[in-house]
Amino acid sequence: MKNKYFLILALLIITFFSCSTEEVPNTIYASEISFVHADGTAISVNECNNSNLKYAVKIQTTSKSNANGIPLKVDYSVNGVLYTMNFTMSGAQINPIELAEGNNSAYIIGTDYKSSFNYITQGDFELVE
Repeated sequence: MKNKYFLILALLIITFFSCSTEEVPNTIYASEISFVHADGTAISVNECNNSNLKYAVKIQTTSKSNANGIPLKVDYSVNGVLYTMNFTMSGAQINPIELAEGNNSAYIIGTDYKSSFNYITQGDFELVE
């Protein structure tokens, strides 16, 4: 009988000391990469390219909560050039870029997140109506 009480007491002590008051840190994950206008607005489908407009790459991150989390360093490539963005909370960040004539590609290194944008300049063409 004494062993039974000792065993119950030992289990209660183990249970009490195994509980932690520390919160599990909020982990941030990269969730999307895309080409956007320099102000962060989306590029619409079949939009005419304008050499006067500035463009950017947008990386979106998510997390389980809106609280600050473990800082995340996202390595990504645009047309073969390596860049890095640092996130301390979930959300989106943009990085202005110069697009190359033709197909432009961007991807987050180590993930399957990719984006492409075909940039064709109009040259000296002017539409007269």
